[in-house]
Amino acid sequence: MKTLRFKVPTVQDLKRFLKNNWGKLLSFCSILVLLAFTFVLIAVQNEDFVIYVRSLFYSFDYTRLAEEYSDESTLYVDTTKADELYKKVKILCFVITTVSKLDKTIPVVNATWGRRCNKILFVLCPSNKKEPQFLSTCHIGEGSQHLTGKVRHAFQVSYDQYLNDFDWFLKADDDTYLVMENLRFVLSHHNPDEPGYLGYHFQKFMHQGYSSGGAGYVVSRRGVKELIEKGFKMDICKKDGEIEDKYIGQCLEASGVPVLSSLDGFERQTFHTDKIWQHVWGTFPKYLVSYSRDPVKSGSNCCSQFLISFHHVDPGAMIFVHHLLYRTSVYGRNLPETIPSNLFPVHRVPPKNVIDDKI
Repeated sequence: MKTLRFKVPTVQDLKRFLKNNWGKLLSFCSILVLLAFTFVLIAVQNEDFVIYVRSLFYSFDYTRLAEEYSDESTLYVDTTKADELYKKVKILCFVITTVSKLDKTIPVVNATWGRRCNKILFVLCPSNKKEPQFLSTCHIGEGSQHLTGKVRHAFQVSYDQYLNDFDWFLKADDDTYLVMENLRFVLSHHNPDEPGYLGYHFQKFMHQGYSSGGAGYVVSRRGVKELIEKGFKMDICKKDGEIEDKYIGQCLEASGVPVLSSLDGFERQTFHTDKIWQHVWGTFPKYLVSYSRDPVKSGSNCCSQFLISFHHVDPGAMIFVHHLLYRTSVYGRNLPETIPSNLFPVHRVPPKNVIDDKI
């Protein structure tokens, strides 16, 4: 039997190898550097890519986290004013989602901001699962090409079944995070029996502009009534399509439902189209500058103290943000007893110059 022997390379052997293969080594190292640079560039430009890569190596136990964050019994907090507004400003939330989000996103939404809606409905085609929270859209279909149809159905059900039970009707995506207490505070300045809706105001494609779907938007009870009776029933609105916020915005305008201001008295935004840190850092998408009706600000003026929403929040980030908002306190810092009544001026938003771009 032959014994295998391993020869330890000498310095001369290494020099000879490098001399004969330096071109191949240089090419290999160049490829590695290029791949590393590409990865970093993608990571900097697209946070969702980082989230995807992270998911390949680590997964959250969303069921456990949802259960833990549903229990607030160990928190020291006075919710008296929030509880009063919960009873006075009643909001029906409907969340546009898909069956693929049943095990991750939906439990997290329910454990965080969704529990603060007076009622929440998840708009999806739920296959075999039947729960009171599910508003089935199987007759419409799934996929982004049916977003408008799903939102129309949610508004129609709101009109048919819930119009007299709620003051406001909120449309949100499943990756939108909302601070419901702040939303109620802003809405408490408005009359739900007057037509109107609030959100992040885009000034494009129509006279009064429209609200961003991703940031979420909320329509008054009278606004929903006008939308259905003047828009849907008179068949003057688009029935389906991918660009839901634009099409619903056109229908609201045609129905005589105006855009109401959602800025605070310092002209800071309450609704936000992207992640909160993107608005703080100023790394929001470039399209926002031309789409936004109001100047887009970054830094400390990006967001109202009573901010309402931000978008593109995956379930892990949603739990993290919720922890900072609801499970973290700074001792000795509380809201004053009275807040200026003009902090949220109530008025319709006058249109600017409309740019008739095509999507």
